[in-house]
Amino acid sequence: MSSVLKFALILLAAAMLAAVARIWFVSSQNAAAPQEKQVQVRVAAADLPAGLLLREGDLSWKAYSEGEEPKGALREGSTSANLNGALVRKPLSTGALILDSDVIRPDAPGFLAAVLKPGMRAVSVPVDEVSGNAGLIQPGDFVDIILTQKLNQQENNHNSNTRQVVSETVVERVRIIAVGSSIQRQTEDNGKANRARTVTVEVAPRAAEAVTVAAQLGNLSMALRSFALKDRDAGDQDDALNATASVVAWDSTRGKESRPVWGGDVSRALGAGEHGAPASDSEGKITPPRSQRVIIMRGSQRQEQEFDTYAR
Repeated sequence: MSSVLKFALILLAAAMLAAVARIWFVSSQNAAAPQEKQVQVRVAAADLPAGLLLREGDLSWKAYSEGEEPKGALREGSTSANLNGALVRKPLSTGALILDSDVIRPDAPGFLAAVLKPGMRAVSVPVDEVSGNAGLIQPGDFVDIILTQKLNQQENNHNSNTRQVVSETVVERVRIIAVGSSIQRQTEDNGKANRARTVTVEVAPRAAEAVTVAAQLGNLSMALRSFALKDRDAGDQDDALNATASVVAWDSTRGKESRPVWGGDVSRALGAGEHGAPASDSEGKITPPRSQRVIIMRGSQRQEQEFDTYAR
């Protein structure tokens, strides 16, 4: 074999060895390099309005490389990442990072006063296990308050037994801000449902008087409203008050003048009794009610409502 051929074979073998060595070196370097560790931080799962009491469904997680997460981020596994029942200070868009400064926690001083929208009041309502939805109502939920009462039968009253008990909505779409002494939502791992004897709701000042009077007239029950975020938007409370005004007789028919709230003001059933029971004709038949239309003006808005009036 000539020296030239030997030299070529040596070069080829050296090149192959070099290639194998390079592949081994690169693979060993990759194996030795530690995998990048990531952490999960709290972000908004949807657009969150200011004044919202947070639920677990309002929150999500976003992955960051450890050490590269934004300053003040709430990391998974830390106690500060538990935001159930916390109050949103400012509007947050979907996917926005939630910092500790963006919320007010339930254990913070003045939390209850911060939860209340300006001009609103907190009033406590007595409930039992049935009327309080078996303890399933929690802070942040929206409910309707329903009054059920037994009406006293007068000797000259021609009402049948079917009119002895009446149920009516006193206020609509009010926000629960505390259940018993707890102002924080329960999580899956913090015990059984809270069967408190009182529930504190956020209402307008006039509605607070109505709810207080209604509690003396009969039993109050709470009807839980939809979980939908739009029903929990704290920015829509003015619309909620308008909706309430169309239900509560004392507000829609008598305005909001400053005067005591009587039983007949809160209860449409008692109001009819105070103004006279349905009249009867000579044969003892109850005279059918007559409808009377009332036009209500709120600024530039015009609303018509019909009310039943009975002959005397």
